[in-house]
Amino acid sequence: QEQHPQMSGQEDHTDSDAERRTFQAYIDESGRISMARGNADRWLGSSLEDLEGHSIVEYAAEESQFAVSEILVHAALREFMPPSIFFMRDGRTGSVSGFEVTGKPQNFNDLYRLNFVQDPRMEYGPQSKNSRTGFVGAVQRAINSAAQEETDIDMTFVDIGDVGRLGSLSGMDAEGMRRFTDRIESRLKAESLGGDSLGRVDRGKYGLVHNRDADLSSLRTEIESYVKDIDPEGMALAIGTSTVALDAETMETDAIRTALEHAVDQFADTGIDSVIFDTLADSQASYLDLRETRMTLLNRCLADDVLTCAFAPVCNIANWTVHHLIAEFRANLDDDGLGAAEILKLTNDDVDLRTQVDIAQCRYILTHPDVDSISVAVNVAIHSLLDINVIGMLLDFRSRAPQRRVVLRLSGLDQIPWEKVQALNILRRAGFSIALYGKDVGAVTAEKLKSLPADYIMLDPSFVTNLDQLKRGLGMLAGMVNRCAEHDISIVFDGVLESAAARMLSKIDGALCSGPYFGDPVESLEDLKLPIQTQ
Repeated sequence: QEQHPQMSGQEDHTDSDAERRTFQAYIDESGRISMARGNADRWLGSSLEDLEGHSIVEYAAEESQFAVSEILVHAALREFMPPSIFFMRDGRTGSVSGFEVTGKPQNFNDLYRLNFVQDPRMEYGPQSKNSRTGFVGAVQRAINSAAQEETDIDMTFVDIGDVGRLGSLSGMDAEGMRRFTDRIESRLKAESLGGDSLGRVDRGKYGLVHNRDADLSSLRTEIESYVKDIDPEGMALAIGTSTVALDAETMETDAIRTALEHAVDQFADTGIDSVIFDTLADSQASYLDLRETRMTLLNRCLADDVLTCAFAPVCNIANWTVHHLIAEFRANLDDDGLGAAEILKLTNDDVDLRTQVDIAQCRYILTHPDVDSISVAVNVAIHSLLDINVIGMLLDFRSRAPQRRVVLRLSGLDQIPWEKVQALNILRRAGFSIALYGKDVGAVTAEKLKSLPADYIMLDPSFVTNLDQLKRGLGMLAGMVNRCAEHDISIVFDGVLESAAARMLSKIDGALCSGPYFGDPVESLEDLKLPIQTQ
C-alpha cells in the first residue's frame, strides 16, 4: 500500500472533513440506486443497505427535482456528466444540503456512478436566512432551542432606511455600498444568537434574534454612528427598531409560523411603523384580523369585477427582447388594493375562491385590447380547469380570437394523478401554450420528456439568486435548456435579481428569464424596458 508523508493536524482535519462530505451512488438508467458508498447514510438519512432499491429522485429537494432529469438523461445515454449543482434532502430529518455532482458510466456493468461532494457554501433558497421564508424558519428553530434550554429570547426588526437611494445621493460605488452593508451586518450579527439568527428580509431591513437581556440601546447607537458617517444629513437613512417577544409556550406550531410570517411581512412590506405588536400572540391576533378584512375586500372586488392585471416581461435573454408577458392580477382601489402575492395567499386553502379569481383574471386577459401582438401568460390553479365555466370560456375565446396567444401557467400539478395531466394536451391542441413549474413536474426521463404536455418549464429562483452557484451550474443549466429545446420546450429562469445573473444566462441560447431585474410590472406596454420580440 502506498505510504503518504505525515501531514499536519490541519491537513488531517481537512482531509477527514472532505471525506465526510463525500458519497457515491450507483444507479441504473431509471435512477434506482443499486448500491451506495461513502457517507450517503449521513446525508440522505438512510443506511447504505436501505438506500438500495430507492430512486435518487426521492432524495432530491423539491426545487431540484426537475434538474435531476439531467442525471437520468446522462445515465440513460451513458455520457459523462460535468460538475453540476444539486440540493439533496435528508429523508429522516428533512434538512437540505447542496452538492456538486459528477457522473460517469461504469465500464464493467450497466450502472452509472454519481459522486456527490457536499459544499457548505451552497445556499438553499427556501432556507436562506436572507429571505422571508428562510428567516421565519430560522426563528422557529431558535424558539424550539430556547424552549429546550429554558432561555428567553426576542426578535428585533432593524430598519436602516432607503439603502437603494443612498448610492445616488452620496455617489457611493458598489464596493463602498458593500463595505457599508458588511459593517452594519457584522455589528448586528455580533448581537444575534449566532448561525442564521440574523436575516436580511428586504434591502436595508433586518430581523435579529437575540437574548432578552441584550443591550440594544448600545447597538442602535453604534449603527447610528455608522449611518452618520456616510449620510450625515439623513437624506436616505434613518434607524428604526421594534422588538417582539418570542414567548410561544401556549401557541400551536401553525400559529407560531403564521404569527412570524405576519410580523416579517408587515415589516418588509410596509416598514417599521407597522410592527405594532409586542408578542407573537399579538401578531397572530393581528394576522387573523387582517386576513378577515382582506378576504372581505377580495370578495367585494370579485363581486364588483374590479380585478385588473399588470404585466411583467419574460425575456429572451440572448437577444434582450420581451418574449412574452406574465399577467399579475391585482385590484387597484382608491383607498386600498390587493397584489398578486396577497391574493394567492388568501386563496391558498380555498379552491372555490381561487377558481373565482382565475375566472376573473382570464376574462380580463381574454378581452384586453393591447395584447393581440404578444403572448401573455396567466397563472391558473390546476383545480380551476375542472370548472366547466373556466374551460368553456377558454375554448370560446380560442374560437373567437385565434390570433391571441395565451400561456396557461399551471400550479398544483402534484394534486392530480399524472394520467390526468396528459389531458392538458387538449388545451394545447386548442391553441393554448402550457407552462408547468419544474418542482411540480419532478424528475423525468428522456422518454417521459417526449410526452410531457408542456411548452415551458419554469425553474425555481434558487437556481439564479446565488451568483456563485449559478456560475458553477451554468453548464448543467445549458444542458437542460438544450435538452428541452429538442422537444420544443423552453426553460424559464424565474427570479433574476442582478445584471450579473442576466449576463451569465445570456450565454445560454434559448434561455428565457423573468424577475425584478427586468423591471416592475407595468399596466401600459409602452413602459416595458425592453422591446417586444417580433413574433
